[in-house]
Amino acid sequence: MAHVSENTKSLSIREVKASTPDNLLALTKRLNDVCLIRLPAFVSEGLNGPIPGVGELIAGVADNLGELATLIILGEIIDLVEIQAKQPASLRYQLWIAIKRKTVRPFDKSYLPNRHFGALVYTRYKGSLHHTKTRIKYTYCPACNKTTKDYGGKKHTYHQTGTLISDVWRDIECDLEGDAALINERFADLFGLDPYKELLVIDCPFLRERPKAKSVRIKTEESNLPADLKDRILCGDCLEMVKRIPDNSIDFAFSDPPYNLGKKYLGYSDDLEIQDYFQWCDEWLVEMARVLKPGRTLAVLNIPLYAIRHFLFMKTILKFQNWIAWDALSFPVRMVMPAHYAVLCFSKGNPRKLPGLSDNSKQIEIPSMPGTFKTLEPLADGYCLRGDCAYDRALRNVIDRTPLTDLWGDIHRLKHNSRRVDHPCQLPPQLMYRLITIFTKRGEVVFDCFNGAGTTTLTAHQLGRRYVGIECSEKYCKITEERHAEILNGTDPFRKEDRVLTSKNSPVARLKKQTYKIPKKVLQLEVKRVANQIHHIPSREELITFGRYPIKYYDDYFLSWGEVTAAARTTGMTERREDSTQGKGKQLTMEWLFRPKVTNE
Repeated sequence: MAHVSENTKSLSIREVKASTPDNLLALTKRLNDVCLIRLPAFVSEGLNGPIPGVGELIAGVADNLGELATLIILGEIIDLVEIQAKQPASLRYQLWIAIKRKTVRPFDKSYLPNRHFGALVYTRYKGSLHHTKTRIKYTYCPACNKTTKDYGGKKHTYHQTGTLISDVWRDIECDLEGDAALINERFADLFGLDPYKELLVIDCPFLRERPKAKSVRIKTEESNLPADLKDRILCGDCLEMVKRIPDNSIDFAFSDPPYNLGKKYLGYSDDLEIQDYFQWCDEWLVEMARVLKPGRTLAVLNIPLYAIRHFLFMKTILKFQNWIAWDALSFPVRMVMPAHYAVLCFSKGNPRKLPGLSDNSKQIEIPSMPGTFKTLEPLADGYCLRGDCAYDRALRNVIDRTPLTDLWGDIHRLKHNSRRVDHPCQLPPQLMYRLITIFTKRGEVVFDCFNGAGTTTLTAHQLGRRYVGIECSEKYCKITEERHAEILNGTDPFRKEDRVLTSKNSPVARLKKQTYKIPKKVLQLEVKRVANQIHHIPSREELITFGRYPIKYYDDYFLSWGEVTAAARTTGMTERREDSTQGKGKQLTMEWLFRPKVTNE
């Protein structure tokens, strides 16, 4: 089992088949357990349309359930979107989980191969999702036998079993049309708490018929972007500035819009009412579709719930191409970690063959890329990013790459301030290197209407593309122009540099720069020793009484009491595979965990 659930009473699993819609409704009537409905997969290698009436059918099931029920829908992306579109008031949306497909679904070279399907999780009750604390076991690099992720100096704050589960499941592989036992078992453990007793799994073979995807041809002629707009950063409101761009003149458009999640941006607050927010989104989506050349792609990044709403509007003016599931762990705010970010790709009419998938496409090397990152050859799951291991793999000609699909787990968010400029939401340049390489050729035009501090236009510049960006903040426009000038001078705009930053992408305050007289790890392990002595997590007053170090260090070095006590609330872990299977008695013995020895590691 790739997961471990704490204090679970694993649900019994009962699998049945529904033969008709009425039979499905009868099976779910007043059900107050966990119900998993498995929809049929695509019936061919091509990209089909959604199951007719699937949204209305599941809405009927939802209204049929008991008031305590949890409803899980397992299905293809296009079906889940239709279900969410018809979500009744009786349901509360909780999660969209991206699940790794065992068998890659290849399409023609106008689409990325499909490697994931999804699980929509709803509840009939209101409030946050009730589930067990579930951890995904550590995976180990086959080359160095260390954990896939490098935990550095924070190993003492992690659990020996693994990390909290997220909403991207790449640790298991299943086919929607095949054996889904691993998925069933995980949900049976995840929801194994009172009042639930059973996981009812319902297959729906009567829904197998689905229409073929429509072919959409656009007869409009391409136009050229005027020379005075090429390689420009336009400062102003996106809906006003975009009108300067001619119809059918852009080869690839990208948008990472404000998410309406309350983040503070320079000059405005991202706090629009939800209906106003989506009306505004629809307006700029129309403009981005207008400026696209026929056959070209618009890519929009957002969290799954908002991506669904964008999907429903975009399909009225463009053609669905791919839902790229980017496994990009964000700020941990719940026990199912938010890692699933959607990159919606829609084309203007039938998509052209993707330049990055053509036979003459080449791997492009950029100085700022990590050695383990390749634009068109993702790092295979399980291999680590440690420099010495990557170097050794290269010397031994280890094949640590996997084919490019629509499930991305090798691109990581910016974690260190040395890679940031003064903007709260900065994408890793690797994301844009990959997207731009897939969807464009050298010399083609890349457009971003929310260019921020310039990641899109800067990466386009580095890759030999023309660019145009729109940004409403004069400060960010200036930062971007200065960074483009660095490229012209041969300087990497994504280099490490010691900067003074004021903007943040999380609610956690930033500590002032200081010299630590006692390492933070030593202080956290001291809290663990005190916890062992008094048999509970110490309060501030108890740490003053029983601790070896002045409380001032804890006040000055940590942002919260949760961070102070992080090591005391868990077991600690080791990064080596051989160490994780030896001395299990020690790992599970609290006296060993809270041993009084304190080191200055």
